[in-house]
Amino acid sequence: MALAMMGYLKSGLRVLEGESLFRGRNVFDMDKQTLEGIRGGELALIPQNAGQSLTPSARIGRQIDESVKLHTDFSKKQRHDRVIELLLQVRLPQPQELLKRYPHELSGGQQQRVAIAMALAGEPDVLLLDEPTTGLDVTTQAHILELLRDLATETGTAMVYVSHDLGAIARVSDRIAVMYAGELVLEGSAHQVLKRPAHPYARGLLLSIPRLKKAVVPASMPGLPPPPGGAGQGCAFADRCPMTEQLCRDKRPALEPTAVQELVRCHFHERVDQLPLPESPKRPDRSNLDELNNILN
Repeated sequence: MALAMMGYLKSGLRVLEGESLFRGRNVFDMDKQTLEGIRGGELALIPQNAGQSLTPSARIGRQIDESVKLHTDFSKKQRHDRVIELLLQVRLPQPQELLKRYPHELSGGQQQRVAIAMALAGEPDVLLLDEPTTGLDVTTQAHILELLRDLATETGTAMVYVSHDLGAIARVSDRIAVMYAGELVLEGSAHQVLKRPAHPYARGLLLSIPRLKKAVVPASMPGLPPPPGGAGQGCAFADRCPMTEQLCRDKRPALEPTAVQELVRCHFHERVDQLPLPESPKRPDRSNLDELNNILN
């Protein structure tokens, strides 16, 4: 998803519907030269697995220096100073020592912070994060998420966080968009989506979250998602939805606004409140990191 938003499509793939707008222009309509001009600079990506994205045979300092060199006309000394500044910005101590190390000499959390530093080298306006906490332990995840939130506030960079982890999304998001079978089904404020989601799929996601302090079996959704391109003419969620009627199978619902400033793709979204109400993940006070551990409890 994150790569597609930047206009990266694998051979044989094409966009059938939808847009990825950057500064009012559709990324999918941009030529190669234009895309190369914004990627890594105005529009940057933090990959899913930082360890695999870093070059194993190059020292950390050299890799960040290459990112700085690509986006600035700094002298060698200025680039060195900028590398140190970036390492400090992502809260890595002893940067002079760290830049001499190779990726395998760093922990997973340190590798992720290096990837963030490289993405920030071009001072992006928009930063895409593709599952940036995958493979990290819970404590490290919490620190990385806190760092990302603070960086967004400090730099003014907009961040798009792609994830299946609702707990992580609850910690960092101001707005949440939910996708199902390749299409947007719900978009709104984080508070509204997590507290009273107006789409049955989003509500089912919240009901499926395990609660550590309650002896309750998480509720699973019946059935399986449709294969790519196999949703048919109706709603892609119709075979799994507890509210399905014939209209759902015959006509694909449009993405429409609701009274609470959400966008929802459901013929009967006004009836979703009749379904069991999930206990949504709590949004913590970000000044208290300890509270992050209680999000899914």
